[in-house]
Amino acid sequence: MRQFAYQSRQPRPGRRQPTLDAVTGLTTRRDAEQHLAVLLAEADERDSRVAILHIDIDRLKEVNHAFGRAAGDDCLRQLAQRFSATVGSRGSVSRLDSDEVMVVLPDVTDVAEVIPTVEQLLRKSHEPLELSGQALLSSCCIGLALFPDHGATVIELMRQANLARRKAQARGSGQYCVFSPDLLEDCPDRIQLRGEVREALQRGEMALCYRPVLCARSGQVVAISAQPRWHSPSFGLLGPQQWVAAAHEAGRLYEISHWVLAYACRHARSWYEAGSGLKVVVGLPMEGMSGDRLVESVGQALEHSGLPSGLLALEMTENDLMQAPESAVVLLDRLKAMGVQLVVDGFGSGHSMLGHLAMLPIDTLKLDAQFVKNCLDSPRHQAVIRSIIGMAHELGMKVAAGGVSHRQQADFLREQGCDLLQGGLWSRMEYSDELSHE
Repeated sequence: MRQFAYQSRQPRPGRRQPTLDAVTGLTTRRDAEQHLAVLLAEADERDSRVAILHIDIDRLKEVNHAFGRAAGDDCLRQLAQRFSATVGSRGSVSRLDSDEVMVVLPDVTDVAEVIPTVEQLLRKSHEPLELSGQALLSSCCIGLALFPDHGATVIELMRQANLARRKAQARGSGQYCVFSPDLLEDCPDRIQLRGEVREALQRGEMALCYRPVLCARSGQVVAISAQPRWHSPSFGLLGPQQWVAAAHEAGRLYEISHWVLAYACRHARSWYEAGSGLKVVVGLPMEGMSGDRLVESVGQALEHSGLPSGLLALEMTENDLMQAPESAVVLLDRLKAMGVQLVVDGFGSGHSMLGHLAMLPIDTLKLDAQFVKNCLDSPRHQAVIRSIIGMAHELGMKVAAGGVSHRQQADFLREQGCDLLQGGLWSRMEYSDELSHE
């Protein structure tokens, strides 16, 4: 890896040698900023571009908490080596903060030229790390800014890359984002989306659709997963990932989430009366329903529908729960006392629950989608899957896998002891009115 372009040359008079980070061997933030200033001046003279990649390493703080600082440093060293090998002589890699790294790529043509490197860095970060002989899942998010398109100074470019990195994090683990002006202010589409979702329930635009959840061993349907869809008059049919943030900003996320929970329980009650005994799984965004409001909403949905509490499973993401671990323990204990089932979705995708898992009354861990996607091609992902399944079973939990689209994936997961399977392999998504007529 080229730390700095001038490292292989004799130092110029008055220029000190760069300082290296003691843990990773990468250059420090101060030296990185000074080097970037030199590159920007040279790029300005040559009328060329410089790419800045702001990388945030997911879950490093949680690794420190669960396994100790030395383990976290070991993980950071491994990732630094991977990033350095990926970048090679094309650029420089520096450590900005405890879990943040910056890559600088000079003499690039445009964003399109940089994207393959970004994707390669993401792939390398997704490869499990070796920690005391065990495989530990890793991932990162990357923000990209380009000189002079997105900023003319070191401060501007690093700020824009950081904004893009935050946007990537909001999308989920293992994502990247290229800076755009709408990260600085609301874009017209976002404003329109927020305005429309405010009245979505009143206009009858929300609908529930369902996917079956199967027992991996018997192949029988044991639960139905409720998934809301919004028929937006301007944007068409949208899934939750496309409107949840706008609903939260519009102050309607609690109202919509309560509607989803109430109607899912009502539908499940009708199946129960018909003798099916199927559980209904409802995903809840924590930013819209937390604490007392969530407990109250669940209680009302169960009471008004008459659904036995054991037939309701609440699905919350690992990232949401780990935003406030202590509060999550209290909340989940209260929900568990009501008799509902608790599912952690996206396990292994971001903020790690490893340090808290034994304290949480979780019934099911749902593997992050990247495990299922890579389970046939990556021995490292296979090792992590086996580790998670073994750990969950030791703790008395079941393991579910979503997004199963190939028979070979289902066979592999079944062989490893996965308990529940879900995905497009078995059926199309069906709306509640279609399901009720079967």
